[in-house]
Amino acid sequence: MEQGLSITFSSASDRGLKREDNQDSCGKFPQDDSSLQTPRGQLFVVADGMGGHAGGRHASQLAVQALGEAYFAATPEDIRQCLQQAVAVANQRIYEASTTSYEFYGMGTTCTALVLQGEAAHIAHVGDSRAYRITSDNIEQLTQDHSKVAEMQRLGIITEEEAKRHPEKSHLYRALGIYTDLEADIITGLAIKPGDHFLLCTDGLAKIGAQELKKIILSHSPAKACKKLIALANARGGDDNATVQIVRVRKTGTSKRNFFSLFTRLRR
Repeated sequence: MEQGLSITFSSASDRGLKREDNQDSCGKFPQDDSSLQTPRGQLFVVADGMGGHAGGRHASQLAVQALGEAYFAATPEDIRQCLQQAVAVANQRIYEASTTSYEFYGMGTTCTALVLQGEAAHIAHVGDSRAYRITSDNIEQLTQDHSKVAEMQRLGIITEEEAKRHPEKSHLYRALGIYTDLEADIITGLAIKPGDHFLLCTDGLAKIGAQELKKIILSHSPAKACKKLIALANARGGDDNATVQIVRVRKTGTSKRNFFSLFTRLRR
């Protein structure tokens, strides 16, 4: 069997306890493939819409659909350029829908996309949804929130605890669909190895700390970890929609028994 890396993946999305509908969306492309050896690899996307019930939901759905289509249709061989083009296409589609429809006027969305290809990870990011990488001994937030409050925290103007309580913590200075020109954060060439986990999530998980995320993800299968994170978000108030995607990297052809042994060793 050809050696390489593949993935185990799961996702979950919930409207929470305080919202009337779910304005989050997520997707994986291609849907029926787990190999990382194809030229474009695997694409994972989460989006958190804003702009009223119909508008927010439509914006996040457009973002996921457009990213999935445009990334694989892009002509450059360079993944960075493919991601940049895909984000630009998604931004333009949402902007046009927003400015030509009264129902969707003013809508926008966050967007965090992860590509796993070969032995590398690549990220495109706009807004305050997040991407994390979890290893046996560490959890790293790979993205920066594009909010004024997060920027104030990075500059040392306010503390982390003050940021959590700030009344404008959800106000973004960058989102898809608001302006015709958009700069996305692009991260490329992160080395990956078997046992690595990646988490994409919307801010509905904001009340779950990094070490809690790490413990749950390393202790359970991706499917069970997704369910536990959604349940914990709701147990802590369920103030917002919550969406989570978890990707576990493994060796191609690794049996469940051998992978379980490898996974156990990594956790020690």
